[in-house]
Parts: sequence; structure tokens; C-alpha cells
Amino acid sequence: MAFILLLPATFAALWWAAAAADGWRDRFLRAAVAFGLTVVLATEMLSAFGLLRRGPMVAVWSVALLAALARGWRTRRPAPWRGMRPRVDAIILLAIVGCLAIVIATGVTAAYSPPNSTDAMAYHMPRVVYWAEQGSVRFFPTPYLTQIMLQPMAEYWMLDGYLLAGGDWFVNFGQWFAALGCMIGASAVAGLLGARARGQAIAALFCATLPAGILAASGAKNDYVMAMWAVAAVYFALQWRENLERLTGEIRIGPENRGACPTKGAQEGGAGAFACQPSLIDALFLGAAVGLALFTKATAYLFLPWPIAAVLLPAVWRQRRRAAPLAIAALVCALAVNLPHYWRNWDLSGSVMGFDSAQGDGLFRWRNETYGWKQTVSNMLRHAAEQLGGRSSRWNQGVYGFVLAAHRDLGIDVNDPATTTRWSVYEAPRNANHETNAPNRWHLLLLAVVACILAWRALRARDRRRAVYALALVCGFVVFCAYLKWAPFVARYQLPLFVLGAPLAAVVEEFGWRWLRPLWIQLAICLFLLSGARLPAIENWVRPLRGPRSVLRVSRDNQYFADMTHWENRASYFAAASALEGSACRTIGIDIHNLQLEYPLQALVREARPDAQFVHTGVDNVSRRYAPSVAAVACAIACLDCLGDDARLNLYRAFPTRVIAGKFVVLLPGQ
Repeated sequence: MAFILLLPATFAALWWAAAAADGWRDRFLRAAVAFGLTVVLATEMLSAFGLLRRGPMVAVWSVALLAALARGWRTRRPAPWRGMRPRVDAIILLAIVGCLAIVIATGVTAAYSPPNSTDAMAYHMPRVVYWAEQGSVRFFPTPYLTQIMLQPMAEYWMLDGYLLAGGDWFVNFGQWFAALGCMIGASAVAGLLGARARGQAIAALFCATLPAGILAASGAKNDYVMAMWAVAAVYFALQWRENLERLTGEIRIGPENRGACPTKGAQEGGAGAFACQPSLIDALFLGAAVGLALFTKATAYLFLPWPIAAVLLPAVWRQRRRAAPLAIAALVCALAVNLPHYWRNWDLSGSVMGFDSAQGDGLFRWRNETYGWKQTVSNMLRHAAEQLGGRSSRWNQGVYGFVLAAHRDLGIDVNDPATTTRWSVYEAPRNANHETNAPNRWHLLLLAVVACILAWRALRARDRRRAVYALALVCGFVVFCAYLKWAPFVARYQLPLFVLGAPLAAVVEEFGWRWLRPLWIQLAICLFLLSGARLPAIENWVRPLRGPRSVLRVSRDNQYFADMTHWENRASYFAAASALEGSACRTIGIDIHNLQLEYPLQALVREARPDAQFVHTGVDNVSRRYAPSVAAVACAIACLDCLGDDARLNLYRAFPTRVIAGKFVVLLPGQ
């Protein structure tokens, strides 16, 4: 398990070695992108030779650590924490303490909880298990195509930790680290958008206190990981724009700065100094961050083009002869990161994105069946309403009634199957402490107020850059609603938009009137945001810190089922695991045709028998042409939710011994 320390050690070395002109935050974001590229390169390189095992993984990360240390030593970089001493300011100190408290609370939760969200049980962790078995990230036969075709960056991160630690002990820390990176990135972007030190601190606190973010930070999903790459991409795009504007003279360089780069906003604690010439390195960092975002979650294709275009397009157009080659280099870099997975998906489905539904049959299609302004408005209303859930049932019913009335006025069904995920029914929003549908209502309200202020300023020819950036985020939301179907669990997909909107919260530093000092308004807003973060931090419905179901009290085995209570099948998993442990079989087939939540069974079996291997059986889709994850033939079958399904069980007549394990059936060879 000690080998897991190679990952944080390598990141620390990359942070130390990072070439930066803007202090510790710039170095952190550069190190994060370099670390992400190292994860992708190490995983793909070892996969190409079938060497995704602990030994080769230790060797590769050791080399990466030594290379980062050698670069840092050669360039004599100062310690990354130099320059981290903030001004003594009540708001800044409150923001730092608040962010640290949230980071610690979610870190403790992540440490004491196994991966246990439903998606982690169905595809995040199973794909990690099968990759580790086969020593490769090649596609394998599976009834649930999501396990192979969705973007794998977050799972690569999980896989490296899984191999180094010898289990899932540190899987949750990918999202936790990304949450920290988003706080740092949001404050850095706020600085580049013109915010002073206090505004940057408010932006970080806004990001830290997002209820959906707090709940997700201790789990094993990928929304926060994608958000970190997205905010890093916006940061590097803003930095590149600053360099281009210096070339056009929009930011003037005085005689005292000739031969050196000016420091924009340094007196106000702004973003700091930049290279005077846009460089290939900056373009590659931008491209790498974009590529990593696209490699993590497909919603990046919907969210990210708009803020990047809003930031870069005007400056790139004015300096197109100089900027065009660098823009092409950034694009090539972004595509190169995704190329291996593009190729695997093309081989599977004839599309670089894979099929448009989880089973490849169109039954649970993610995209809308029809397109138009009415469908888009319908999804916008339902998604916005999901973010407005509160404690008051009267309020929630009022929001629900408004959405229903709006649909009647539009002449469309609120549950139109063309824009609604199959079997989903729109209901009143609620005050959920669950990462899939937790509302960010107060953060949404604050962003709406800020957007109105920026729109007013833009009409008066002021603050147009932040106004255009806000408009770009609105465009991302509109495109998201125009393309994807509504579902009650899609609220979490919007987390990256809130993170990208966090830098706009810095406008709060300018709130105030003659009779009310800005400090008191800022203090009240920060305290209010922190008060709303308390319950998500300690009463996560899936991973609570306090109470009888606390992660500090409940055994790790039982925590696997915390998000699966409505299936009422925990006893089935334990019974099936017991039956499999009692057999002499090492290669276990799992039939997930009726239920895709297979990871708890894998985890329970491997606790007793670490040498156990798994293969999918009963696969009847296009993925069956791929080689199984292991070459050995299954000598026992666990058929999930197969009790009473004689048609399914008849596929396994070669296994005459049937052990009933609750809703599951374990099939063993005859004596």
C-alpha cells in the first residue's frame, strides 16, 4: 500500500519543477495538467504491452518522480509555497479557513469510505477491475457498454491508485484532489478576469461551498475531475490572451518594463506576471487541459468550447498570423490525448464517441430524439428547477407548478419521451444531500444577480470581458439542454458549469452602498455560503460523517451498499460471495444482463480470495467479439437478479448445481 505515495510525491515534484511566471497557483495548475498527462501516458504505454501490473506501474511512476525531481533540481525552482502568504484580511482569512475545513471534512470522508455511488458500482470500478486483470485498457466483452466506451480519464487515475495500493482504498481521492484544484483554479481565473485578492478568495469559497461539489468530492465519479481540467483550460486561455494583447498594444508595456514582463494587477493581488510572447508551451498546456477534459467526460464537448472561444477569439483574430500555428498546436495536443480512445470506440461502433446509449441499442439514449426551441426550453426549465430545491415543500411545489404551467403554455408534455430519459418522471425538486441531484440554489441565485450586474455594465461599455464570459457559460447550459435528455440524475452534470462560474462571484467584492460598507455584505455572503456547506459536508446521504450510518462507524463492506438501498439486495451479494468463496473456482463468470451493479460482489470475493478473476458471461452484443479479460474459462457463474429468470439460467446448463443467494443465483459445475 505504501506505493500509493508515489502519486502525491510525483505531483509535489511536478509542482516544484513547474516553470511559472505567476506564483504558486500557476505552478499548481501546470503541475496538475502535467500529472494528468503522466497518468494517461503511463497507463496507455503499459497497456500497449499488457503490463498494467503493480511492478511496472511502480517502475513508471518512480521514473516520473525522479524526472520531476531532476528538473526541479536542475532549474533550482523555489519551493511552491513561496508567495502563498496572503494579506491579512478578514474575508481572505475566512475564505481560507472555510475552504480548508471543507477540504478536511471531505478528505476524511473519502479516506473512510469505499467507492459506493451507483455509477461506481456499475461501471467506474468494474472497468478498473477488468483493466487490472487483463493488464490493458483494451475493450472487453460486456453487456453494459458504458464500461468500455465512455471517456476513461478519471478511471485511469483510479486504476493507477488501485494497482499501487492493491485495492480501492484511495480511489475516492481523485475527485477530492480535483475539488481542491477547482478552488485554486477558480481563484486564479478570477484574478485574470480582473478581481483583486479579496474577490479571488470569494471565488474560491464559492467553488468550495457548492453542495453538489462537497457531496461529490468524497466519491468515485468524474464530474469534478472534468471541472478541474476545464477551469485549467480557461486559465491557460486567459493567460494566452493576455500575452496576445500585449503584442497588440492593448496592454501597454512602459519603458521601465522593457525586457521584462509587466505584472498586471499585482498591486491589487491580481493574477501576476506573464510571458511577454505567447509560446508553444502555453499553447500546449491549453491543448492538454482541453484534451484531458474531453478525455474525462463527454459533457466537456458541450460546456468548454464557449468560454474558450469567448476568451481567445478576439485576441487570436487580431493576431491570427502569429496565433494560428499555436492554436493548431493546441488543437493537435487536445486530439492526441484522446486519439487512443477514439480509435477503440471507432473499432467498436464506427464512431469516435461510441454508441449513443448504454447498451448500444438506443433504448436508453442520452441525446434528445427531436430538437427545437421548445424542447430546449423544456429541458432548461426542468434543469433549472432541479437546482432550486429547498427545505420548504410549499416552495418546491410552487417551482413544480410553475414548470408544469410553462409546459402547458408551450403545448408540450413535461415528460415527453423525446426529451426525457426512459422511465424517468419529472417531479417537484427537493433538498437532497445526494451527489446526483443536490441543488445549488443559492449559488445559482448569486450567479444570476452577478450576471444581471455584468449585463448592465456591458450595456454601459464597462466590464465587457466578464459579461461575455458569463454569456459563454449560459451558451454552454443552453447547448447542454438542447442536446441531452432530461433525467433526475443529470443535475450533477452541471457541476463544471458552476465551477466555471465561480470566478464571476468575485464581483461580490464590489457590492456596497454609501450606507452599507462592502465588507459587511461580503462577510454576510461568505458566512451564508459556509452555513449552507455544513450539512452536505457532514450529512452526505451516501457517505455521512455523523450519525449511526457514519463512515467512521459502519464497516467498509456494508458501505458498498449505501447508495443501493432501494434494490434491497445487500444480503444477496453477501450470500453469493459466500457461495463463491466456498468453491474451488478461481475464474468467476458474472452475468449482469439483469443488474449491472457488479462491483460489490467483486470487492467482497476478492477480500477473501485476492487471486479471484472475473469475466462477463452471457454477452450478446457487439462487444462479444473482443477477447475476455482473462484467458481462463469460468468455472462458476454468478447471475445477478436471475432468480425466476429461467430463460437466463438455461444459458448455463453446463453448471447443474444452483445455489440460491437471495435474488441472485450462483451456478457451479456438478460434483
